[in-house]
Amino acid sequence: MLDTIITWVKKYDETIVTWLSAHHFTSNLVTTRISVIISEILFASFVLLLSYETVYWSGIYLGLWEYHAKDIFTEVPVHCAHVYVRLNLIDSKDNEFLQQYYTLRQSSPFNVLNWTKTNQLAANLFKLPRFIKYHFEMSPEDFENNPEPEFGSTIEHLRGKILHLFNTSDFYRDFRKNSQSLSKHDVRIYNNKNIEVKEDQDLQYLSKVHIETGNVIDSVICL
Repeated sequence: MLDTIITWVKKYDETIVTWLSAHHFTSNLVTTRISVIISEILFASFVLLLSYETVYWSGIYLGLWEYHAKDIFTEVPVHCAHVYVRLNLIDSKDNEFLQQYYTLRQSSPFNVLNWTKTNQLAANLFKLPRFIKYHFEMSPEDFENNPEPEFGSTIEHLRGKILHLFNTSDFYRDFRKNSQSLSKHDVRIYNNKNIEVKEDQDLQYLSKVHIETGNVIDSVICL
């Protein structure tokens, strides 16, 4: 065991000295034995620290563990200044198929094998051949009367803006004629993770339900 460690240390020493000596701008780092030792310690420390940080933050991103100081340094959401909404329509009787569609999108966003199934489901489900993207800006007038205006607009307010667009746009005139009077409850909103934001979250701020500035999210109106 000890012989193996000594062998690896020697190989590491030779590799570092050879590599640093090959470049004129690093050759001064290995002119003496002390400078070689310092350079090797710094290089090893850099590699270990980089490896640790890569694994640590990758684990947090993938949800394998949590940030160690999350209870001390709490995140304050930044209010959503503007958002892009992809809008489509369905018959209210097709709610079950709508859930299936977004379940597929959540579970396998990069699974090519499910793309065909998702596209077939969409073709039979949605009334428009493709989603139409709209840009909604949240001005101070949209949230200045909220209990915590620094967090911006709420889900309920966004539902209202989408419904107002549907009720006033000439493009949807024929769909309005063939549907009953709609309310905000008929407007489905999905966050940037393709998860539906339920009605019991209507008073939540956009930034607290994974809808952030510049995000492209989906909305579906049930006729």
